[in-house]
Amino acid sequence: MRLEDKQEKDKGLMKKRMLALICLIMCWSIYAATKTENEGSAPKQMSEDVRVPQKISGNPLSAHRVIFIHGSPGSKEAYDDYLNHPSLQQIELVSVDRLGFGQSSMPVETSLKKQAESLLPLLLDNKNTLLVGHSLGGPIALQLALLAPEHVDSLLLIASAFDPKLESPKWYNYIADTQLATWLVPDDMLRSNAEMMVLEHELEKLAAQDWASLTMPIVLVHGADDDLADPGNSYFAKQRLPNASLKMLNNEGHFVLWQNVPLLVNEIKAMIEIH
Repeated sequence: MRLEDKQEKDKGLMKKRMLALICLIMCWSIYAATKTENEGSAPKQMSEDVRVPQKISGNPLSAHRVIFIHGSPGSKEAYDDYLNHPSLQQIELVSVDRLGFGQSSMPVETSLKKQAESLLPLLLDNKNTLLVGHSLGGPIALQLALLAPEHVDSLLLIASAFDPKLESPKWYNYIADTQLATWLVPDDMLRSNAEMMVLEHELEKLAAQDWASLTMPIVLVHGADDDLADPGNSYFAKQRLPNASLKMLNNEGHFVLWQNVPLLVNEIKAMIEIH
């Protein structure tokens, strides 16, 4: 092999390695940021369903139940600040691991409807139920309400994705959807990416349903500086939910769930007091 050819080959190999390193750093940075935000003190672990592991705190005898649905990636621990919050202990608080995440023994499920269907057993006849969904947990909460509106009394949807046009796969999703990514990217990020690759199509199916049929109190909360779920998502939802209240928060981003716990705790308390 000529020296010039060898040098060109070495340059090509170096470029490929640099691209792989950049992808790894980018994916790990996103993962680390999410992981850091989700950390918190863990409440007592309660009995868990095989399909939907749960953490439960508060008062199990309360007539009110709050079900927390995490985003992507995520786990039930994302809501530890709420499960431990002193002013919420008079109500029953349930945080779940969605299919494919946390301690769930199931594969990741990219269908919003099937994710919502897995939560149907948590809706009880003798409980006034508030669904709280953050990020991808928001459309899943909405789908759950559409499946069983008679068992859902209110919805709090935080920094959520709703508009199909705003949630098409990004360039880094396509990179993470390659064979190379399976060697470099953490498993929960790969599962999350699987959800992101089909989210546009899943939101189209959600948008085709009759949102206006939901008459329960609904609050949409979104940070105006959210660079992960465009604030336009909540404007899209507001147009289709006549009874919804939209609260756009200045100087807040996608991680408002962890960065402004007092504000969201007050929202939960106000919605519980409606009943």
